[in-house]
Amino acid sequence: MNTPLLLLWHLATCLPTTLAHDSDTAYTSSPTAPPPYNAAYDNGTFSYYPVRSYATAEDLHSPQTNFLQWDARCDDGLYYFVTPRGWGIPDPGPMILDSYGELVWAKHFDNKFGGQAYDFMVQTYQGQEYLTFWLGDDRVRGHGSGFYYMLNSSYDIVHRVGAANGSSADLHEFLITPQGTALLTMYQITPRDVTDFRQFDPANPEDHNPNFIWECLFQEVDVATGELVFEWRASDHVDLHDTYHGIGPGGTEHDPFDWFHINSVDKDELGNFLISARYTHSITYIDGKTGDIIWTLGGRSNAFMDLSDGFGLNFAWQHDARFVPLDTFPNMYRAPPERAGYTTRLVTLFDNAAEDQHYEYGLTYSRGLLLELTYPTTLNTAPAAARSEHRKRQDDSEPDLNAAKIAAINGTNPDYTVRLVKSYENPNLVRSSSQGSMQILPQDGGGGSDPKVLLGYGLNALWTEFAADGSPLCDAHYGAATSWERGDIQSYRVYKFAWRGAPQSPPSVDISDDDVEVYVSWNGATEVTDWVLQCSESADDGEGREGEQAWADVVRVKKQGFETLILLPEDIGESRYLRVIALGATGRRLDAGVSETIDRGLMSTFYPLRVAASSVRQITPFRVFMVVVSMLSGGLILYEGYRRYLSWRSGRGGGSPLRWRQGKAYRLLGEA
Repeated sequence: MNTPLLLLWHLATCLPTTLAHDSDTAYTSSPTAPPPYNAAYDNGTFSYYPVRSYATAEDLHSPQTNFLQWDARCDDGLYYFVTPRGWGIPDPGPMILDSYGELVWAKHFDNKFGGQAYDFMVQTYQGQEYLTFWLGDDRVRGHGSGFYYMLNSSYDIVHRVGAANGSSADLHEFLITPQGTALLTMYQITPRDVTDFRQFDPANPEDHNPNFIWECLFQEVDVATGELVFEWRASDHVDLHDTYHGIGPGGTEHDPFDWFHINSVDKDELGNFLISARYTHSITYIDGKTGDIIWTLGGRSNAFMDLSDGFGLNFAWQHDARFVPLDTFPNMYRAPPERAGYTTRLVTLFDNAAEDQHYEYGLTYSRGLLLELTYPTTLNTAPAAARSEHRKRQDDSEPDLNAAKIAAINGTNPDYTVRLVKSYENPNLVRSSSQGSMQILPQDGGGGSDPKVLLGYGLNALWTEFAADGSPLCDAHYGAATSWERGDIQSYRVYKFAWRGAPQSPPSVDISDDDVEVYVSWNGATEVTDWVLQCSESADDGEGREGEQAWADVVRVKKQGFETLILLPEDIGESRYLRVIALGATGRRLDAGVSETIDRGLMSTFYPLRVAASSVRQITPFRVFMVVVSMLSGGLILYEGYRRYLSWRSGRGGGSPLRWRQGKAYRLLGEA
């Protein structure tokens, strides 16, 4: 009895397939822009983190990237690198998105701390490009303890890099140098007198073991051997009273005072280091041989005179300080005339202007800053701070605290000057309380054009791409705006890089329940331009010349986003086996680019169990006759079965085919 029912179902599937798309235009053309802005994604209608799911990768989810503004100049062949994480994300991890916000690669690296990744980027080591990111324990709020991982183009982990001398690598920085070393940040609990910041009560159990700080270090280590090359400790060179961060109930061994909070390290061609310290509002230039401070920009030990009415010094709680060459912006910026004995440098940073929902210092929004610094080339000692009185901690009750800070720290020595070259500001003047990044993107047209600038907003789920002159080009949200400043959806930094991914695992395929559509994806593959659907009557895996000859091309479609949908064409016929082939730009088959085989089942040899864009006209008259006969036969079988069931309930035997019309057996229908 199952057979006719199954045949009935097959016939029913013919009807919707005749309504399938009559044109394959939507499946052969590639998008030229992201989808329009969706207000529902932004207002939290679909949760703080609206996601896309995939038939071929049920364990992967990617954000519904929502562009408030998009410009074709953002479609530059580079990929966005993010690490979505936070309270609202069950499967955090490193993620690559294309210019339209479509998923390219993602993976959740599970560990006992939730698998939250940080600082995901492309770096070069020994002439090869690698993906690098941090994983570890980030339960200590604001920093972490773990390792940095390096993945090759096949997404295999090939290096795990940690700190030297028994230390643990912090999540804030991992920067590979041309010398094959890496710069890393670290946090260590260290005894230090902090009684100037609070009084401890011996009777209070929470004040036991007082006078501890989070010591901030950075190391330069050899990537290959793990050996220490250089190490620097903040408290050996910076006064604890330079901090703007309150101690609160901390300062104990259980709750050390986080007074400095290092969050970036850079190294220049002279072998010196540039570091950013969030809680001292300072950028510090350090001698790479002695560890001595050469100069400090911003904060209580600032040495620079602001030539921009305070807008070069009023950054606060900042991240991601970098040197950039003077010729980076050949059209927008002109360096001042050279002066003997003086050096001019360009520095970029992300100015948060906020710290954990505290907004006392800085402007009312976060921004990216391009600053010009001039200072004496030869320094015997670090320059003295502009004013001695500014080293005293400001009382939060002072009126106009930010203006008072700038007046206090502004330098008076004309040998040290800072000038604001450009400020990059989101159109909606977003303010992010933590994290964030600023990246100078490669020039589109070579050395004669100005580069674009990319800002990642850390705690808030957005990035903004700018023209060199500060005009916003692309403004993208990867989480609802209603989640901002909550920590539900965040990414420590956002980058954009060129990348070539060539996974060795095969593409993933799936087929719809009604056999109308085939889905194909290849997590991490960047070179796919087209997919070719093939069919075969044999279960051969396609190995060898004879196996390949068993497969015939059915249709070729353009790759679309992460997962491409292929409508099965009318001429698929009765082929039982399907597979999909990945092609590159030149039409060549990519290595490892043959999907697993789809087995459509035995019934496809009678009537295809799943037929796309098919009509009943494909069925021969004989098969139509057989289907009708089977349906009628099935109906009679059901009819006779039910009659015999009623007879059994009445206590009578099966009897003749017409026995149900006689006597009580007939009346059982009303008695049931």
